[in-house]
Amino acid sequence: MISARMADERPAARRGVRAALWAAVCCSLAACGGGGGGGGGGQPEPNFPGREVVTEGIENYVTDHNGYSRVRIDNATRQADRDALGQFDDADPASPAGYRSLIEEAENGFPDSVFVEVIARMDGSGKDGGKVVKVLRLTADQAPFDNVDKAGNPVGSGKYYFRGTGSFRVYASVDGGGVLTGKGDLENLTIDFDKGTAAINLRTGVNDTSQIETQILADDLAFNVVTGTFGGAITQTARVGGETLTARGHLRGSISGTEDSLKRLNERMTTSGVFSADGERLKSDGIFWGSQLNYR
Repeated sequence: MISARMADERPAARRGVRAALWAAVCCSLAACGGGGGGGGGGQPEPNFPGREVVTEGIENYVTDHNGYSRVRIDNATRQADRDALGQFDDADPASPAGYRSLIEEAENGFPDSVFVEVIARMDGSGKDGGKVVKVLRLTADQAPFDNVDKAGNPVGSGKYYFRGTGSFRVYASVDGGGVLTGKGDLENLTIDFDKGTAAINLRTGVNDTSQIETQILADDLAFNVVTGTFGGAITQTARVGGETLTARGHLRGSISGTEDSLKRLNERMTTSGVFSADGERLKSDGIFWGSQLNYR
């Protein structure tokens, strides 16, 4: 017959054995690198800092499904608009009546490293679903940026140059009027790794495909050499009826880059981003994308 004392001691002994076995398993995992924190095989930590990029009103995070750097402007205020956006986000996305994705897949020449999307509410009449009533959301996703070598040092140095022909979109309103769509170019983006700065020139004109002449010219945006993110405060100008209107806001973007591109063994780095600006008479949102000058 087992005494009460022995009955109390046996479960405690079993618990002690289980604890010892679990500790041994954890120790084995750590020795194999499974526990992280110096186990080997992980991404090395950078031994250099990156500048903070401050951009009010622009969401930014790394996506769960592919690890891309996302920047996003969300203007949806009505529940119906939010519900419509949800349909675009489904695994089998649909374009609900009265809403449209404004950028065609064929307009993005870099589908392997860039995702750009603009969702708008339409008036539902005329060709291609009618006119844009309101831009609800702008999204730019950029492939990963890897500027840290095995020793934790930066790979890239000096300046890298980007451009994008026909890959700048502006959705503007003047004096509270309807949405005017501007189509133009990322004329130049210069990323200076040594100074941690970015300079950008974005321009639209007036022609058969563009309804408004605008420009964003900024030469001292912050660039983070660890994350590949750039941005800051910007001023947008627009020529309307012989007048120059201005709006102020923020722009945020990212570049992608592999070790080969950062070492200049090839020119396959790409970029994308969004902006929002608000002035007394001019309000606008926009999106851009592009690549290194000799991308192929």
